[in-house]
Amino acid sequence: MKEVVFMRHGHALSAREAGVPTDSERPLSELGEQEALETARHLSEAGFSPALIISSPFLRASRTAEIAARVFTAAARRTSPALSDGPASAIVELIEDLEKDGGSVLVVGHQPLMGAIAGYFSGRDNFDLSPAGFVRVARGKSPAGPALLEFYSPPQRK
Repeated sequence: MKEVVFMRHGHALSAREAGVPTDSERPLSELGEQEALETARHLSEAGFSPALIISSPFLRASRTAEIAARVFTAAARRTSPALSDGPASAIVELIEDLEKDGGSVLVVGHQPLMGAIAGYFSGRDNFDLSPAGFVRVARGKSPAGPALLEFYSPPQRK
């Protein structure tokens, strides 16, 4: 794997606001839709080009990945329950398996799990990811280990 981006889904409505019975059905808000698109464009402009976009099956993460896929049209799409249910070791195993393919990957999930996994793979502490925020890590066989390329939060809106 060349690079991996650990991205939190965009801003989402609460279950009550959305009128849905479960956390897994919470949709992105209008702001979250905008954030997801802006973040994907930011990544593209920075030269990131994933071969795969993998997300939690929860609606807000899946929709964030769907929006990113409109920017990264060549990327394959998958979901993994590990990205919503954990445990963290299952996500570590998932990422290590994806490394065998060699391409870059965009991983879309939930906080605090994404921040913890990003910390693990970057060799740092946990990251406090804002909605649609991400950590971009260079992977590979470098003797120096992984390199933190970017820690990003979308601009605040009022």
